Amino acid sequence: MAKYFAVVIMSALLCSCASKKDAFESSLYEYSQANCLYWYFESKGYDTKDIRSISGGIVEMSGESIDKFQKISIFVKGYRPNMKTKNNIDVDLYKCFHLKDSEELNSIIEG
Repeated sequence: MAKYFAVVIMSALLCSCASKKDAFESSLYEYSQANCLYWYFESKGYDTKDIRSISGGIVEMSGESIDKFQKISIFVKGYRPNMKTKNNIDVDLYKCFHLKDSEELNSIIEG
């Protein structure tokens, strides 16, 4: 009985750890997208107050270190993918919705 209980507990702990890791990674991808939109809006001279608040909220709610968010911000600001769009959409906006495709961003988030 004790062995069965130990197996159940270990399985539950492993599942909860995997879910927590997925949640951290998800918040980091959300942050990268919000940060990308921030840089795009700023380059166009749009008001960035709301996006800054969203980004700050993601950082506050996450258990990740501020260093990881800084690495993501630096990466996103300099990210220049070679992308083609259907209707000549501004690549600086378009890239914000394709950040998950970046191997470099993935290695920052998973690292």
